[in-house]
Parts: sequence; C-alpha cells; structure tokens
Amino acid sequence: MNPYRILLPYFRRNLRNLAIGIGALLLVDILQLFIPRVIKWAVDDLTSYQASSSNLLKYSGMVLALALGIVAFRFVWRRCLFGHSRKIEEALRNRLFAHLQTLSFSYFDRTDTGDLMAHATNDIQAVQLATGMGLVALTDTIVLGTAAIGFMLYIHPTLTLIALLPMPFIALFASTISKIFYERFRRVQASFSRLTERARENLAGIRAIKAYTQEVSETNRFDGTGREYIAENLRMVRIGGLFSPMSLLFTNLSMALVLVVGGRLTILNAITTGDFVAFNSYLLLLTWPMMALGWMINLFQRGSASLGRIQAILDTTSEVVDGSEVEQKVPTHGSIESRGVTFTYPGSTVPALEDINLNIEPGQLVGIVGRTGAGKSTLCQLFPRLYEISPGQIYLDGEEIHRWSLAQLRHAIAYVPQDPFVFADTVRANICFGKPDASTDEMIKVAEAAHLLEEILALPQEFETLLGERGVTLSGGQKQRLTLARALLLSTPLLILDDCFSSVDLETELDILSNLRRHFKGRTTLIASHRLEAMRAADVIFVLDGGRLRERGTHDQLLEEDGIYATLFRRQKLEEELYGEVRAGES
Repeated sequence: MNPYRILLPYFRRNLRNLAIGIGALLLVDILQLFIPRVIKWAVDDLTSYQASSSNLLKYSGMVLALALGIVAFRFVWRRCLFGHSRKIEEALRNRLFAHLQTLSFSYFDRTDTGDLMAHATNDIQAVQLATGMGLVALTDTIVLGTAAIGFMLYIHPTLTLIALLPMPFIALFASTISKIFYERFRRVQASFSRLTERARENLAGIRAIKAYTQEVSETNRFDGTGREYIAENLRMVRIGGLFSPMSLLFTNLSMALVLVVGGRLTILNAITTGDFVAFNSYLLLLTWPMMALGWMINLFQRGSASLGRIQAILDTTSEVVDGSEVEQKVPTHGSIESRGVTFTYPGSTVPALEDINLNIEPGQLVGIVGRTGAGKSTLCQLFPRLYEISPGQIYLDGEEIHRWSLAQLRHAIAYVPQDPFVFADTVRANICFGKPDASTDEMIKVAEAAHLLEEILALPQEFETLLGERGVTLSGGQKQRLTLARALLLSTPLLILDDCFSSVDLETELDILSNLRRHFKGRTTLIASHRLEAMRAADVIFVLDGGRLRERGTHDQLLEEDGIYATLFRRQKLEEELYGEVRAGES
C-alpha cells in the first residue's frame, strides 16, 4: 500500500465528497441488511399462520421502501466516489505531465515515448479503478461483511461459526495470490509500454515503411509484440481469475453446512423458520463481500503496481536545475565565453567535447563548423543548459550560466534545433509559439526575414492555414524556415541556429543571413553549419574536429592557414562543381 501515499493530498482535497460518498455507501449496506430481517418476520408470520393481507402488504411496503432508499443512496455514492476517482485521475495525469516538462533532455534520450504514453493512460486508469471501485469493494468487504456476520451471530452463534469455517481458506488464498498478481500485472504494464512504443514508432515512420515496402514485415513485428502482451495478460488472468470461483466454492460449502446444521436446528425448533431463511439470506449477502475481497485485491494490486511505475517517474529529478544563488537581472548583451568546456553524454565514456575555449563578443555572427560528429550540435545545446555541465565552464554576459535561473537563461536564448518540430496547428500558432501575443506585423517581419512570407501567402488560408501532424504538408526547407521565424520573433540577445539550413539551398541561406544582418543587427548569432560557403559572412568561425576546437578565424584567414577548414571548403567546392557538371549533362 506504500505507493498510495502520493494520493493522500488528493483525498484531503476532496474530503467532503469522499465523506458523503462513503456515508451513502454505508447507508446502502445498512438498508440491505434490513431486508433479510423483514423477510424473517414475513416467514415467521406465514409459518405460524398469523399472516394477514395487511401484514403482507406492510412487509412488501417495507421491502419496497428499503429498495427505493438503496437506489437513491447508491446513486449518491456512485456519483461521489466515482467522481472522486475521476478527479484523482485528472490530477495525477496533470501532475505527471507537468513533471515530465521539468525533466532534462538526457531523461528523454533514454526513455521511450511509448512507455511514457502507457504511464499516462493504462497506469493512471488502473489507479482510477483502485481509488473508485477498489474503495467501494474495501468498504463493502469491511462493513457489509462484518455486519452480515454480526446479524448471523445474533441469530445463532454456533451456526455462524460453522458457516464461517471455510472463510479462513479464502483469506489464505487471497494472501497467496496477491503477491503473484502484483508481479504479473507489472509485467503486463511493461508489455503494454512496448506495444505502445511499437505502435507510435510505426505510425511516426509510416512514410519510411511504405517507401521500403515493409508493411508486412512491420505488421508481423507488431503482431509479435501484441502476442507477447496477450500472453502476459493470460498469465495474469490465470491467477486473478481463480479468486471468484474459489470464493463461490467456499461460500457454497458454507451454504451446504448451513443447510445440514441449520435445517436440523430448525426441525428441533432451536431457531425459527424465519431465522433459518434470514440466516441464509445473510450468508448470501456475505457472498458479495467475499467476492469484493478478491476484486479489491485485484484492483489494489493493479493500482499499486501502476503507482509504483508512476512514482518512479515522479521521483526522477532533472539533472539541470537552478543554482542556490541566481542573478535577479536578465542577460541583455549576448556575450559568450567558454573555458575548458568538456562534456560526455550520460552512458558514454568518450567525451563529445573536450577543452573548448571560446570568446564571442555581443552582436557577432559566429560560425561553428566541422565534420559530422565533430560536436557542433552538442556545443549549441550546452549554452542554454539543455544538458548539464560543470560550473565555471560557460559564461553569458560575464556571469557563469549557473548564476542565471533556467528561466532567465532560456528567455535570453532563441534556439533552433537541427531537427525542426512543427505542431499540428495553424502557421500563426507555430510562428507565435514562444510569443502568443505577437502582432501580425511582427509575424510578417520574421516570416519575411526567414524567406517564407511568399510561400505562406500562397497557402489557402495564409497564416491561418492548418498544418498536418509535425507539419507534414510542408517541405523540409519550409519547416526549417518556419522554426527560424519562430525564433526570430523572440527578442533575445542570443540566437543559436543548429544546422537549421540543411534543407535550404545556398542562395536562400545567404539571403536569410543577409536579412539577419540587416533586420536583427546587434543580436549575437551562432550558426552551426556544414555548408562553408555561407560562412563568408561570419565575423569569426570556430572549427571543431573530434570534439576539440582546432581552428578559429575569419573565412579568409582560415583559407590562408590551409588546415581543416580549407580542406573541407575545397572538398565542398569540388562536389558542387561535379554536381553542376552532372546537372548540365542531364539537361
């Protein structure tokens, strides 16, 4: 039950409705307990030949009144208790989602999206059932079961003890299977996570699957994962499905004992016929608490397993957090300095960056270039602390970046990743994502700077055009320019462009860089790029290779040094010339 401690604040918050619901449930249980008493009185009257039409009508009216009361109070408890469980579901899902927003990049690097989706759906649903129907089953097991046994003891204590002889076996059986059920349900949930991730991955990659005609192969792989999920469910059902039949078996055994012993007591006039009928009614009433006990164990073990999985996420803390002392001012200049930056990705032993020393003045246009895997993107991600590094390595506006709060730091940096993400929303919503209250004029300005305005105006509803999932209706270059416009809309002193022109032709890239120079003068801009021709406009270029800073200087200076940059530049020029000759030959 330990994982349920995280739900205590939600129970306290909804205490009033919870109290009303449990109160109504208790009244339903009490009213149900009086029906056998009324039946006893009627049977005793009938067997003593004292029954009259008026008495039978009175007893019928009492049963009807009790039934109406049960209906009314059952409506109340279902509304309150099930409503309470739905509020817990909502609050827990919101808490989980909000917590996921606080976790660092490294957590999502090692965690499957499908697994997180399973936590937010199946696991939370299991908690909802435990706090709803599980709570009802617990109350009925305790209250209805105890009260039924109390009435049976009132009728005949010895007969009650005989009737309850099989019950310890139910408790022993429940205790035995609960631990097994817990483990098997955890395996079911883990299997569901794998199934969800498989479905998500295939739907996200459907174009690649179709392009390589792998529909049958992927369907078979999904079928295999689905079969694994079904197999785990069947293993769980084999355990969970035993409880109800075993409960009925032991209850019917009690009934058989009561028929033999209680029937003899009735014949000997030790109890009345009405008592015998009422006793059997209470024994039948006891059947539900016994079955509810199994249901309760089932639901609570599911909820406990799911809460354990959710708690593991909630206990995960971000590796990137605010320092103990932060500046109250905000960065405004955009100067950057790095001192011996060394960084190794979690789980790796090979440094992605090693001993990087940079000095960037406010308003400079800076190029970061190098071969694939040189560390360009890694360096770009360290400036806004998307990954954590040791204090004393990077400085913004002369202050060590840990001295800025994360909110201050990231509000001062507009970052465009190399993999552009477009939301399934309008063009306007995508551009204004970081500044929802932006005016149309501001939006037009940044769209024009990103060389995208004409293409937006050509769309059916222009800025109000809805884009498909992940911007499927846009080309790769349009997505990159859209995310660039999104970043340009933010008035930040520092702009980081992480190879965001890879799907844009050279001429368009040069036009965009010219626009940045003209319209956003004074803003420090870092451009990580593999295309060196565009670096002519840079004030300074840093050349990375193997995670180390090998060269620095302007475009002309680096060509004169005839080092890595010059080699890469000549290679690119040769590739462009060969490509041009091939195109000319084709035409």
